[in-house]
Amino acid sequence: MSFEDHAPASVVGGPGGATPGPEIAPPRHRRLLSVALSLLVFLVVAAVVAAFVQLPYYAITPGSGIDVASLIVVPKPLHHKHSGRILLTDVELVRLRAINYLYYRWNSADQVVSSSALTNGASSTEYDQQGVIDMANAQQAATVVALRSVGYHVGAVPTGVIVYQLEPGAPATGRLVVGDVITQVDGKTATTSAALRAILTKAAPGQEEVLAVHEFGTKRRRTVRVRLGQERVRGTGNDAQIVCLAAGQHTKLPLPPAGYPRACLGILTEQEYRTVGSPFPVSIQSDGIIGPSAGLAFTLGLIDELDQGDLAGGHRVAATGTMSVGGQVGDVGGVAQKTAAVRAAGATVFIVPDQELATARAHAGAGLTVFGVSTIHQAIADLERLGGKLRVRPGG
Repeated sequence: MSFEDHAPASVVGGPGGATPGPEIAPPRHRRLLSVALSLLVFLVVAAVVAAFVQLPYYAITPGSGIDVASLIVVPKPLHHKHSGRILLTDVELVRLRAINYLYYRWNSADQVVSSSALTNGASSTEYDQQGVIDMANAQQAATVVALRSVGYHVGAVPTGVIVYQLEPGAPATGRLVVGDVITQVDGKTATTSAALRAILTKAAPGQEEVLAVHEFGTKRRRTVRVRLGQERVRGTGNDAQIVCLAAGQHTKLPLPPAGYPRACLGILTEQEYRTVGSPFPVSIQSDGIIGPSAGLAFTLGLIDELDQGDLAGGHRVAATGTMSVGGQVGDVGGVAQKTAAVRAAGATVFIVPDQELATARAHAGAGLTVFGVSTIHQAIADLERLGGKLRVRPGG
């Protein structure tokens, strides 16, 4: 056997500069195997990396239909069973990573939204706290409205202004946090948004105010000193918006239409209430759900629990919509995905806010009747037309 038979292809000739021999190429199948293995390693590494790379997007996907009766607890003598069912419908939020982005983007049943659009600029901690506030207010409003609907005299008394969100760079940033509840400004009562605005209207930008606040859902109180900012207009035409800038901040932005620099805190607010006149304890569980959209379903479900008539009229009725203590139904998101969840849960009736009627009907398909409502009274009337019964408690 010659030397060339044992030497690697890169070895040429022998001592003394012998004439190079021909290079021996590896077999074709070995080259293909090497390329395939390299490609496989690349794909595995890319998949591992993609599984850990978070993107600034969420997928809104269909959730489930939950029987509201399983979440409501009232005194046993007041509980009534019916053949009909009121269902709460929700959506699932999936934080997207590079590995699953295209799957959710291409899936027609899901909706991909940016993180900023979903949270409206709030941090993850603030967004979670907003969800807690929304759910607590939904439960309270449902209790007040349902008890009124079956004849009890129940009220909701304003007790403070909830800091729901802070504007970017707001004067209150670093002083107030989402979930703080303002009750006084320099000793003056400010338990409603209107009262707070009235106080700020009389104050001057740059003026320091002492706020009395407590944490939402607790009795922990403290005082906070905040130097008021001033309102300015950013943008033009339909894009114009009033923003709150720290006092003394140099700006060329114009004043609002009022024509004078109005004082501001730079916060978005919700109203805190205290329920009065409730004749018995009512407990509504959230089952891990956050947000305000369960308000309408909670209200209808509690009415059905307390009343002898079958409000659902033997139907499986799903509902989504916010609920105010005055009985108004407000808009919600993710209705296309909720409609899919409603169909999967076997509901035959779906009640949504007026603003979402077209979307729900577009995804309802055969066998699902959709109603759009703006008040609890309208929702009850729609169910009564389908055979539901509401027997108002006499002399409540």
